[in-house]
Amino acid sequence: MSIKASPTVVGGFVIGAIFLIVVSILVLGSGRFFKNDMRLMAVFPGSVKGLHVGSPVLFRGVNIGSVSAIKLFHDSQTHRSLVPVYIDLKQEVMELMNQGKNHTKLTEEQALSFMVEMIKSGLHARLTIESLVSGRQMVEFELDENISIELTGIDKRYLEVPTVESDLSKLQNLFKTIPLKELTDSLIITVREVNKLFANKEGREVLSNINATIAGSRKFIDNLNEQVIPLSQSTQERLTEVQILLKNTESQLTQTLTELTRLSSNVNERLTKLTSSATHAFDKSETVFDNVNEVVDKKSKARIELEQSLKELSRAAKSMRVFTEYLERHPEAIIQGKKY
Repeated sequence: MSIKASPTVVGGFVIGAIFLIVVSILVLGSGRFFKNDMRLMAVFPGSVKGLHVGSPVLFRGVNIGSVSAIKLFHDSQTHRSLVPVYIDLKQEVMELMNQGKNHTKLTEEQALSFMVEMIKSGLHARLTIESLVSGRQMVEFELDENISIELTGIDKRYLEVPTVESDLSKLQNLFKTIPLKELTDSLIITVREVNKLFANKEGREVLSNINATIAGSRKFIDNLNEQVIPLSQSTQERLTEVQILLKNTESQLTQTLTELTRLSSNVNERLTKLTSSATHAFDKSETVFDNVNEVVDKKSKARIELEQSLKELSRAAKSMRVFTEYLERHPEAIIQGKKY
């Protein structure tokens, strides 16, 4: 006997299942289906190995989105293959970054304009290692005004973000430039030559001589240390004596300088007095010289008076001489007087 299913029960199960699906979408997707996220496109140089759909996109350590798709593009004209990576940025992150200007929600046009300004300010993307164990990579946004903006323009539907070469790609390119084969061959040849050198008797003798030289050097260094320690102590004692001698010399020099300073003061005082006396004598000499100059000058009054006095003295002397000669001839004139 079959039991007929109740439509009410079936309907309840269907409604419950739809409700659970909606709740799961809201919880697991965090309401992402109702968000107006922005999709960007970036073309990274080199390989994108390790990057997967769903890989996080970070900006200074903050998760701002995720990788939504990875495609392959081949240019038949340039024969170059490019891998465009599509990135979905969270709407609330862009609103948070733009909250300094206004607190309203961004429209698609405003969000696009905001990202264009960020790219002009130096926003770019690069690949970084997410896990060294698994080799997974992620996308990291950075700001640098000095980078050059180079865009491919292979997908005009989305705004393209400039990219730079990742550190891993730089390291891989560096290893590619290293001539590993030449280095390996040189190393093998060197090892073989070393083996040949020490395989024969002469090589072993050279090695033995080297060991003996090293042992002798160690012994010489030990002996040198034994001699250097007493010498160092003696040198320290001599340095102490020199320091004491320098202190005594310094004291004696200080006393000598003090005596020289005192002597210099006395000499200065005596020189000052001597200078004063010499100045006074020079002043008197100058007065005498002035008087002499006045006498010597032909037009001076003293010179004229002196010449007149000398003339009168000359006349008086001449008269005295005539009178004397007369007396010599006529001594009686003293008694009788002069006869005319």
